Amino acid sequence: MPKVTRAPTGHGSKSGKRKSGRGAVRTSSASPRKAGRWFAAQWRALRYGTVGLVRLFGFAAAGLALAAIGLTVALGRFDDVQRIAFNQLDARLAAAGMAPSVIDLTGADHVDAETIAFAINADPQRSLLSIRPHLARANVEALGWVERASVVRLWPNRIAVVVTEREPYALWQREGAFHVIDRSGVVIEPARPEAYGALPRVVGEGAAEHAHAILTLLQRQPDIAALTTHAVRVGERRWNLRLAAGGDILLPEDDPASALATIAALHADRGVLHLDAAAFDIRTDGRLVIRAWPDRAAAARGEREA
Repeated sequence: MPKVTRAPTGHGSKSGKRKSGRGAVRTSSASPRKAGRWFAAQWRALRYGTVGLVRLFGFAAAGLALAAIGLTVALGRFDDVQRIAFNQLDARLAAAGMAPSVIDLTGADHVDAETIAFAINADPQRSLLSIRPHLARANVEALGWVERASVVRLWPNRIAVVVTEREPYALWQREGAFHVIDRSGVVIEPARPEAYGALPRVVGEGAAEHAHAILTLLQRQPDIAALTTHAVRVGERRWNLRLAAGGDILLPEDDPASALATIAALHADRGVLHLDAAAFDIRTDGRLVIRAWPDRAAAARGEREA
């Protein structure tokens, strides 16, 4: 045995020494390799097992979440859950200083910031997240004086509102009440006549929507406009022009522009509108029919009979 141990350095058979040496080397190096491979295999198995468990857990969690959502929808409570989550997020943002504390208002002369704040529902206890720009814009544009508006959230705590206000165009009288309207006939607000005495006046049902048409015709006939106090919508289809002397110009439903031009020419030539008459009827084929006041006509007949 001692010889065998010293075999690599002795003088025995060469072939025996080589075989004994190679056998010793293979034995001494093979054991660590096998052990390393075994440990590597065990680590891979453990790692793959852990990844599998994680994946399995993820799939299970996703399945449970989908099942919970499906159950919530089936029970009709999805909106409630969504609202609760939104309110919690909104409250946290407000507590963090992201509540609307400043409103930058541009382009408003008749609408104040308090009215705008109420219209867009700017609550200091709520965050900017609670303000939906498209809904806020619609609410602002619903105000009588506002024609167009834009609403922008400026994080963390500002709201920019830009408005274009309506221009007062005429005073509309209906059932004894007066309203200021714009060019398109939209009611701006109730009004006192003396506060808007410089505006032309239209009267009657449907007069607001068609005010621009008749007032444009009067602008083209300034002599007639100077004698007219207001325009009255008749049957929601045609106009009478009330004169300062008390009489009316009866315009036709079709082509009132030509009729008005005809009576303007007659007045310029003969001064017909200075006559003391109840009506100047030009509704038929451009012919002017002048009607006297009934009481004055009766008095005139009495004088003739006497």
